[in-house]
Amino acid sequence: MSDYDAIVVGAGIAGLGVASQLQQAGKRTLLLEMYSRPGGRMQSYDLPGGYRVDTGLHLIEMGDKGYCHQLGTRVGVEFEWASFSTTLDLYQDGEWRDMQSFIRLTEEEKALFIEVMKEVAAMEEGDFRAWDNRSFDQWLDVKGISGSLREVWENMSMIMTTIPDTREQSAGECLYIAREALRKGRAVLIAAYPRGGMGGIIAPLAEAFQKMGGRLELGRRVEMVVFEGRKAVGVKVAREGGNPIAREWRVPSTDLVTAPLVVLALPIWHLDKVLDFDQRHSPLPSWWLKRIEDIRGERTGLLGYIVATRRPLYERTVFMSALRSPRTGLPFQAFAPTAFDPGVAPPGRYLLVTDNVVEPEEVEDKFNRDRLLQAHWEDIKEMYRFEDGEVEFALPYFTAGCDGLARKPGLTGDFKPDVQAPGVEGLFFAGDTYLGRGLAIEGAARSAILCAERILG
Repeated sequence: MSDYDAIVVGAGIAGLGVASQLQQAGKRTLLLEMYSRPGGRMQSYDLPGGYRVDTGLHLIEMGDKGYCHQLGTRVGVEFEWASFSTTLDLYQDGEWRDMQSFIRLTEEEKALFIEVMKEVAAMEEGDFRAWDNRSFDQWLDVKGISGSLREVWENMSMIMTTIPDTREQSAGECLYIAREALRKGRAVLIAAYPRGGMGGIIAPLAEAFQKMGGRLELGRRVEMVVFEGRKAVGVKVAREGGNPIAREWRVPSTDLVTAPLVVLALPIWHLDKVLDFDQRHSPLPSWWLKRIEDIRGERTGLLGYIVATRRPLYERTVFMSALRSPRTGLPFQAFAPTAFDPGVAPPGRYLLVTDNVVEPEEVEDKFNRDRLLQAHWEDIKEMYRFEDGEVEFALPYFTAGCDGLARKPGLTGDFKPDVQAPGVEGLFFAGDTYLGRGLAIEGAARSAILCAERILG
């Protein structure tokens, strides 16, 4: 008899979501997480003085109208949302402007804008599939969109994809995100901030899973998935202690934990840490291994600051964007968490989260990362008009793979890896690098729903 009915590896939103749905359906489920806290790329940290900060720049697409909220509802959790952002503020000529003052349209351009919005709102899945292998730049050209209206679309598509060049953005994914916002909220881009930050999503999910009887083990690193022939039968988990050799030279001792069902809620670029990619020995088909190897480098990156100040640097509940920031010359994004939820900072203190969109290799080189962070710091001081003496703290951060598999032509929709492994039994996947449309957290939540539905039938 197996130790569990299901083992889920990775306790981000996708792993928590799948594990909770399986446990709710009566499967004895073990959820393993290598870090000391759940959340993955949605971790929250409570700092001295009453601050709560998240790992990186996070708003959640669609709020209570999206798949993240639906995932919570499925397992009996109602997330509480703070304010919504239904528009953009854009940086131009040394100042922030709302979209209405940024766009100056002729009557002909207004008519085109309305016509295009109606067309996008009427799109169905087949329309997105037709554009999944084509760029957003091509779509803008086909629609004849130019001038300031094109720049607004370029800002929004950069936010939707975390890719600065419209020639590298999947039109299918951008149009899907816009369609969802238009249908559900009569806007092109809708984002919300959960009350209490990302912890307001992760903590209730983790609590619900454990209340159902699920077992969550933190600080547990999975070394490999174990197969018998072409069937997954469990995982080997690193055993702490008992080996005095330094970690970088150590071959870890492991414990076998068995289950007839294994779900890897890991990004595809981490799969080779737990699956054998040697085609001579792997139970997985060679074409699938080759596909994962071909696309696992397709990631996007961010670097920026979480800044706490003694006065608000921005008070509007909006997402902020610029196609180029003054010194780095890179696309820029920001929002002020305390404008959405004042409770994430102590009274009289304020938070601003900023980033530049970068290629992963730009932030993985620590020397280049340091240069970019210095330039970024000078940029945000200029853009928000503050001095070093007004800052309580400034936490630099970076990430490579912030939004899952890059939303490029040929990498979205049905081009993404499926949630079920081919050619073997009992192995599934969940997260924003697998099947499931939507921006970042929203895509991960949808993938968790699709994965559980595939398993449970």
